[in-house]
Amino acid sequence: MVDCRVLCGDALTILATLPDESFDGVITDPPYASGGLTITQRLQKTSVKYTGNKTKNPLPDFEGDQMDQWTWMKWSIEWLREAKRVCKKGAVLVCFIDFRQVGALQHCVMRSGWLLRGLLVWDKTESARPCLGRYSYQPEFMVWCSKGDMALSRNISPSVLKSIFRVPLLQAGKVHQTQKPVELMRELCRVVEIGGTILDPFCGSGSTLVAAKQLGYNSVGIESCKAIAETAQNRVDAVNAQTLLTHIPIQEPGKGGLLAFNSEEVTPNDHM
Repeated sequence: MVDCRVLCGDALTILATLPDESFDGVITDPPYASGGLTITQRLQKTSVKYTGNKTKNPLPDFEGDQMDQWTWMKWSIEWLREAKRVCKKGAVLVCFIDFRQVGALQHCVMRSGWLLRGLLVWDKTESARPCLGRYSYQPEFMVWCSKGDMALSRNISPSVLKSIFRVPLLQAGKVHQTQKPVELMRELCRVVEIGGTILDPFCGSGSTLVAAKQLGYNSVGIESCKAIAETAQNRVDAVNAQTLLTHIPIQEPGKGGLLAFNSEEVTPNDHM
């Protein structure tokens, strides 16, 4: 029986209650605290800051995005250290970030004791926000790390993972201002060993947990906003036994056979 649950509260407070070495991976999308060019813009509510026409977004605001740079880095090091403590040796961390903060986050993961492995890219396709006279905001990034060494012969499927993910932005049905597509989160979950438990300290709409449950992972999410936490748990609970995806034999490069999960069993709300 797959167990996926959302805990409502402050991430640092709840992380402190979790036992040592109990998770196989962390996949998360924390507040970036990077939107806006001035102090006034950075202090705006997320419903204004991350809405293209600057009219209020009807979705609930999320916390933690108004920190100044030094406060954000100190806070990031604190939660990253706690996340490392609760992870098993060899566990993987995948953390979303934007172009402004990617260098700062790399510093924070190394300062907190994680072994920096590299960058992943989410290619949002032509659905990304255009910018007249400039390059579009098509890529978003993920820093990935491990808790110490990682064996080459890990129990993951596929055994060779890509590092660029071409997945469109959500255009409808969003329940969170920065909601990530479940399709993308499924690909990220695959770095965790089969049968493991995934932690998302900033689970938001619950896309990580939905993806984890579809693939048969146990998971724990943390969300500080009660309304958002309830929505996330409802999304996770809606993934029933008939819609679970499983790891199945796949094609290794050049060996023939299947190369994907059974996509026929994706739920209708997969991108919501």
